[in-house]
Amino acid sequence: MGDGDYGALDLRHLVDVERLQQIQDEFAADTGLGVITVDSTGAPVTDPSHFTELCQFLRNNPATRELCYGCDAHGGFQSSIEGKPVVYQCHAGLVDFSVSIIMGNQFLGAVAAGQVLLTRGQYDLRQLLAAHSTPSTDPGLQQLASEIRTIDVDELHRAANAIAQLANETLSKRSHTFGLVTTGPSLGRLPVVAQADQGPLLVPLVDGLSKPIPLIPASRRNQLDVVAVGRNLHAQNVGGNLELLGSYLDGLLPQWSQKIPRDDLRSLEDALIAVAQREGAQYGREMTLAVASRNGNRRAAMNRYECQIHCERLLIQLHDLIEPKLAVKDRTIASLVNEIEKDPTVFLSVSSAAQYLAISESHYSRQFKQHTGQSHTAYVTAKRLERAKLMLTHTDKPIMRIATELEFQPRNYFSRTFKKHLGLTPGEYRQQQRAERLAAAG
Repeated sequence: MGDGDYGALDLRHLVDVERLQQIQDEFAADTGLGVITVDSTGAPVTDPSHFTELCQFLRNNPATRELCYGCDAHGGFQSSIEGKPVVYQCHAGLVDFSVSIIMGNQFLGAVAAGQVLLTRGQYDLRQLLAAHSTPSTDPGLQQLASEIRTIDVDELHRAANAIAQLANETLSKRSHTFGLVTTGPSLGRLPVVAQADQGPLLVPLVDGLSKPIPLIPASRRNQLDVVAVGRNLHAQNVGGNLELLGSYLDGLLPQWSQKIPRDDLRSLEDALIAVAQREGAQYGREMTLAVASRNGNRRAAMNRYECQIHCERLLIQLHDLIEPKLAVKDRTIASLVNEIEKDPTVFLSVSSAAQYLAISESHYSRQFKQHTGQSHTAYVTAKRLERAKLMLTHTDKPIMRIATELEFQPRNYFSRTFKKHLGLTPGEYRQQQRAERLAAAG
């Protein structure tokens, strides 16, 4: 496979499936839990063991089967991100746990078990997919649901530990036949093919008996704060996430003259996919496709500006995927600021911004200053100048072209505005940055 291909190892070719099935059956019989091993897309690797009649019914229905596969894939992928088993509610409201199977930095699949209810804490768990079909809507399903076993959450944690240990013992004796599959629009963009000497497959354990290798390498100190990204996503705070991205890239490229291989952004791309995946399996798939599409044939090392543009577009696409589309009556100053953060040239005039909110220009100007502490013109100008500084430092674009792209009209207004705010003309600023880079390199 070429360097730009996306592929993954097929779990079915890495393990003794017959032996894994035997261990899975024995574990299910001992614990009374339903158990199955799945690949990275949620498709079964083993036959189901001790499944409840309700889950058998749901998986026999083509519509709900896809939801079951989605929960299995989502849970496994989240386990690989968190580096430990994940307990969650499935789309039908039953409690499962998922233990990811990883090799190197590749998520290969998971062992999913449960199909129970909890005596406590049931409704504190996140539900991976919306409950499109609930047992209470059908008398037959309601009867099957009433037969679901109720257990204590501690028992579930002990079971997760036990299945992880058993799986580790089984997977460490794997076959060395490496079959390749294409991931396609799967739940997480996986790196290029692993080699046979990458070490044992590992299943993360709750009690740390085996050190997990998470999807995003723990050895990389500079990591995107995915919790904060998720928090800003729910708050519809694009600016907050762009600040997080800027800090991340500053750490990744501490010297402005530095370039990095495109693969160095994979951990960030995987983190954004993981955030999307937590919001729903369909978002994970769409974000995976977005990453693959934007990477395309990109091969060359990237400088700070190129990294910024690439990552910004992915981050904004994440917001566009998750954020609701607002009717005019629901738009606010905050939502308009979000649009400016996405593109500082979208609302250059007070009149266009006021029209977006369907309020008068005077009312808008007062509200905007109360919200941001700045006038509309000062805020938008500052955002455009920040982008101009990045372009002057890291590209060879002509100054007039930068002025045109950032909608400074007439074009000589760009030079006057730039010098007013930074004390240098754009040309002087570019020369200063180049001199600083040469000094740092020397």
